Amino acid sequence: MASFENVLAAAREALRGKRGRMPGAAFLGELEHEVVSLHHELRSGRYRPGPYHYFEIHEPKLRVVACAPFRDRVVHHAIVRVLEPLFEPRFIEDSYACRKARGVHAAMRRAAGFARGFAFALECDVRRYFASIDHEIVLEQLARVVADERLLSLLRHVVSSHADGEAPDWRGPDLFDGHFRRHGLPIGNLTSQFLANVYLSPLDHFVKHALRARGYVRYMDDFLLFADDRATLRSWKTAVTAKLAELRLTMHPDKVRLRPTPLGVDFVGFVVFRDGRVRVRRASVRRFERRYRRRRWEVERNGADAAALTESVRSWVAHVSHARSRELRRAVLSRR
Repeated sequence: MASFENVLAAAREALRGKRGRMPGAAFLGELEHEVVSLHHELRSGRYRPGPYHYFEIHEPKLRVVACAPFRDRVVHHAIVRVLEPLFEPRFIEDSYACRKARGVHAAMRRAAGFARGFAFALECDVRRYFASIDHEIVLEQLARVVADERLLSLLRHVVSSHADGEAPDWRGPDLFDGHFRRHGLPIGNLTSQFLANVYLSPLDHFVKHALRARGYVRYMDDFLLFADDRATLRSWKTAVTAKLAELRLTMHPDKVRLRPTPLGVDFVGFVVFRDGRVRVRRASVRRFERRYRRRRWEVERNGADAAALTESVRSWVAHVSHARSRELRRAVLSRR
């Protein structure tokens, strides 16, 4: 992980699309020095993560994003480059987040396939997922696969560099027989996305092997279960809730719904139907419309970069083109 070649390759990955903006440009200007410095710090064990810069985003809802110093982002890439080949064979086929040749659109297509084959779907969402990930549990999961103590020590430093709080854990009847457990991974880190996928892998195997659910697909903390009767899905919901409790997680009370597939199943920004139709989620369309109006106003009134607006529109069109959206695109983009 700490080899010069791996750190250099990680730096190039971290710089992808960031070379023209600070702080990526600053790192690129001192690339050789920075890579050599990180290489020596990692090999000697002297490396420690720097402080995060926190900011809020409001779409689709209020989230606090943690931005790590750029050199730490290089280390995150170096870690994932080594861990990914170890964990990839341990993931099930129907887990789609943060994996090569998968992603949102592949997850949607898989869900659409299940919707065509089953009468009902259970929509599930984990409440405050990233903020609830238990540090002890995720480090235990890593230790079952990673044997190198130096790498585990580095992972402990990276995981403990941020916490959303501490929760009491009482292990015995004595009032003082307990300790506090830190929880929370920062939204925005590559390592957070990777570890969040690792964290729910036990749930994936439980659903596939213990519940023997044929219809199951997960994208990070959003997942669907499919069956041909409501009773089966209700029993699976109880079992899944208990399994999540073992991971110190809870289902979101407002986002768990049992839906007939002919009426549409909401997943990763799309709604899939049993008859094969795929529609873009209305809330996603409204969010884009707000961004589009704001950026267009900035271009017309303030002389903002029109190329950035064009790229934003192209990206959205490419995204919604995976659904039946020709009339939607024409309606949204023709409005003043």
